[in-house]
Amino acid sequence: MTKYKRFIVASDVHGDQLDPEANRVLFKFIERWKPEIRIMAGDLWDFRPLRGKATDDEKRESMKADYEAGMEWLEEFQPHHFLRGNHDERLWELAAHGDGVRADYANQVIDEITKNLAKMNCRMLPYHKRDGILRIGSLKVIHGFHAGMHAVKQSALIYGACLMGHVHTIDECSIPGLERRTARAIGCLCSLDMDYNSRVPSSLRHAHGFAFGVINQKTGDYHVFQAESVNNEWVIPSDVIIL
Repeated sequence: MTKYKRFIVASDVHGDQLDPEANRVLFKFIERWKPEIRIMAGDLWDFRPLRGKATDDEKRESMKADYEAGMEWLEEFQPHHFLRGNHDERLWELAAHGDGVRADYANQVIDEITKNLAKMNCRMLPYHKRDGILRIGSLKVIHGFHAGMHAVKQSALIYGACLMGHVHTIDECSIPGLERRTARAIGCLCSLDMDYNSRVPSSLRHAHGFAFGVINQKTGDYHVFQAESVNNEWVIPSDVIIL
């Protein structure tokens, strides 16, 4: 295994909407897997009051619990790479386009996040179709830019071999080609039944999970394992055997 590095990718915690049991399993597994590359693939926070179509009640909500839950998760996960998701990006959009006081507040929070990530020696990437792509070997990690039934297929067509969050599902699509072009949605670590999707049947596809695997440091080749909760029991393949 000396030529391989172990990695783990977690996504879609959504701050105060995190699922305690899913995250307990994640951190318990990290103790065993001891990944050398830790990647947070976006939507660490929910930031409901900042969404464009936020209700009046949502706009009146405090973000304190949401923000603190996300920061506590970061402290425990200690990522090497943090890809901002569309929910996280709301804070940066507010800093750039909000009115005076709100923009000032957003910039203060961003400064705090940036300093904390620097202490962790963690690289942060924006939510961006080009600049928000992390490459590890021959594999890419994205937060995700499509939604719906064909989101993973669209990601495979554009980005090739990649892991993604965003859609909260566990899904896979392989595109024919001389090189591996398999995109995988790796599931989420937040509640499966948030207020916004309580009457949306398509959200029944949502599932708890995370991805992990190995990267060949010489060739860039990789293998991905999917950890997932099946009827409230976690299935986690965890052996790598070279014969």
